[in-house]
Amino acid sequence: MLNMVNGSIQSELSRLFQVLDDKCITSNTVTAAAFCKARKKISFSAFKAINSCLIDVFYKSSVCRTWKGFRLLAVDGSIAILPESKELYEHFGRVHFDAKHPGARLSQLYDIGNQISVDVQIASPRIGERVLAMQHLEYANSNDLVLYDRGYPATWLFNLHIQKKVNFVARATVDSSHILRHFLRSGELETLYEFPPAIEKSLKKCKEYNITTMPMDLRLIRIELPNGAVEILITSLLDDDKYPHEVFKELYHQRWFVEEDYKIMKSRLQIENFSG
Repeated sequence: MLNMVNGSIQSELSRLFQVLDDKCITSNTVTAAAFCKARKKISFSAFKAINSCLIDVFYKSSVCRTWKGFRLLAVDGSIAILPESKELYEHFGRVHFDAKHPGARLSQLYDIGNQISVDVQIASPRIGERVLAMQHLEYANSNDLVLYDRGYPATWLFNLHIQKKVNFVARATVDSSHILRHFLRSGELETLYEFPPAIEKSLKKCKEYNITTMPMDLRLIRIELPNGAVEILITSLLDDDKYPHEVFKELYHQRWFVEEDYKIMKSRLQIENFSG
């Protein structure tokens, strides 16, 4: 299973046991039916444990690619369609009300420079992407820089990053707050802004997850695209000498690699294909 079986199960089993038994010819020592029955007894936790071990070995034994000393991470989510089953409906639910199949929300913390998934969460679509992003932060530290798309910015999540001393760059929806609208109208390329204490929904989240509600200084970056569109990035990287304005456009663009990883999962590995 770990070798990603490409041929028929029986032929793969025959070749495997030919090697294990040191034989000149293949034989059906183990049948495909026996393998399929045994496979059902394997807990998913075994694969999580093996993956965790592989990640630890990789970071201990490899010279890792970084960005200005940071391990460059990106968080992104996706939806996986699951087979029709009463148990899956009860555990995950539907992606939307009139969906035919149950679905699961995927979220991953992806090391862009080294192309490795540091953490993956699988949950009901009812669980928000920000909550899963919060869980990813258990695997991040002060040597990391996390990139987020427009669906993630929230005062409580930014407060959590500051509390854990994990830096971030997040693309903001321009009309999501009066702070961003004012910055957009100013025409400035960047500014430092003291975000006020968390209020309303964010304050509720802070209390729920024991997150600080103190004001925080964040940096707003204006990125003008060739087509005339404007992106606004919010970041905890305040030092404009170390991190000048011109590095952020290319930096944020690197988040694209996590989306490509989902493409590999769905198009090449076919993780939504449960026919086998």
